[in-house]
Amino acid sequence: MIERKCQGCNSKFKREELIKITKLNDNTLKINPSSKELGRSLYVCKNSDCIKNLIKKKRIKSALKYNNQKEIARIENELKKCLSI
Repeated sequence: MIERKCQGCNSKFKREELIKITKLNDNTLKINPSSKELGRSLYVCKNSDCIKNLIKKKRIKSALKYNNQKEIARIENELKKCLSI
């Protein structure tokens, strides 16, 4: 059983229970629940409070060491749509 830490609440979960956001080699971000793509990644649980916390604390930028604000905003909007925040 592989566990990962949620960037929203810092709790550990099984990898399958989390949403994976990956920075790909072409310098784009992808929400990647299948875990097939490789690259620097972060995980967040499917809890709306954790996603709000992830966005509010700018964890995507810091955890992935990524500065493209336009791409980060696109991923944040996709996360909001997925969970109807």
